Amino acid sequence: MKIYFLSSVPCVLRLGGAFFGAVDNFERFADVSLKDELFVEFIPENALPICFFLNDNIRFTPPVGCEVYLLRDGIAVYAKDFPPSDLTLRLIAQAREGNILATVFKQGKVYLSLQSGTDVHTDTLPAAFENCELSFAESLLFLRSPSSLAVYSLQGERLLLEKVLAYTVENQELSATLPLSDSKKRVAQCRWSLSPNGCKQTEFLIQQTSVDPVQTADELLPYAFFESVLIGANYADFLSDDLRPRADDLASFLGDFVSVTLTEDPYTCGLIRKRAEGLFEAAYYTVKVENSKITDITT
Repeated sequence: MKIYFLSSVPCVLRLGGAFFGAVDNFERFADVSLKDELFVEFIPENALPICFFLNDNIRFTPPVGCEVYLLRDGIAVYAKDFPPSDLTLRLIAQAREGNILATVFKQGKVYLSLQSGTDVHTDTLPAAFENCELSFAESLLFLRSPSSLAVYSLQGERLLLEKVLAYTVENQELSATLPLSDSKKRVAQCRWSLSPNGCKQTEFLIQQTSVDPVQTADELLPYAFFESVLIGANYADFLSDDLRPRADDLASFLGDFVSVTLTEDPYTCGLIRKRAEGLFEAAYYTVKVENSKITDITT
């Protein structure tokens, strides 16, 4: 069985005590049998390792600190939450707006603290925000790291957390360029409407950043369509005249899902469904495109 290994931070991967290589957000895979019960070690540079025995239990119970994805050709294990090795308190960034003081600090993990008078709200941040800047705009708090963006209400509610290449905030709207983890070097151009207590996505468009003579505009449609269904955008615009009247039925046909993943076939995408805490399963759908419109969707 193919087991894919990914990590939220760069680390060394050991399987059965043997060095397998370095892993990060781009997966490595190994063909192994779950019956062998290999001992897996994700070893980061500045945190404690995540270790577990790889056996059939992984289909039902993710290892502590990991997310598990059940795929059609195997299983993906994403080492996400490494135990800290250093509990020293360190200030990262601080900003004030009126009577609101926002502070990002690290004590083992990275935290955001929002203080207003005697009220204090604290949230845990991904390790990417160990280096970040704070700013206030549109009655919201923005946290920008070299790779990610987080948006919070002034009451401490997290409204958005995304990896971004660039973003702008103007006229109660957030525009951002998001990287997509695929070999074709595509990016997503996204928009959100902003309010003091909300951040609603209104647009998701895929753009090709590399010169690929084989790549066509039609190959960008399936992923954008599924993402539009996910965020509640007007996905009917992607459909042919014959299929558009059945737009509501298509949403029911696809069911609930929490994210979309690319495959080697640009016309086939995996819709990620949550089965339990930390456990996900991919359902695959193939799109037929004619004249830059979707004419059929099959499993």
